[in-house]
Amino acid sequence: MAGHIHLRIVTPEGSIYDGPVEEVLLPGFTGEDGILPIHAAMMSELQAGELRYRVDGKTEFLAIGEGFAEIDQEHVYVLTDGAAAVDDIDEAKVQEAIDRAQAALADTNLAKDDFEAAQSALARSVAQLNLKRRRR
Repeated sequence: MAGHIHLRIVTPEGSIYDGPVEEVLLPGFTGEDGILPIHAAMMSELQAGELRYRVDGKTEFLAIGEGFAEIDQEHVYVLTDGAAAVDDIDEAKVQEAIDRAQAALADTNLAKDDFEAAQSALARSVAQLNLKRRRR
């Protein structure tokens, strides 16, 4: 399909999106990565944040967790530990998740794996809350 690149977003729960898009904007650690058709091949580590993609001229928004993207001239594969659309985000539940993660991080006896999991949960939850508040 000319003028399109195939986007596939996968989480541990399954495929979130799988289809042609006109553009993808990814939250990378060095800033936002814009991907268009015929993009140079690359791998990118993703941070929790806002992923945007455009389909038929309409921009869709997802809050994603940490992950990776593999890009070639025809495809963008996103593997992330979580993704949520604006309408699926419950602010009260997300705030509870933030509070739980912050409480866990305050525990000085937390094991390294548990600390990293709490950091990831906090980053993912903050990304969701930020997206929900920006897109009301």
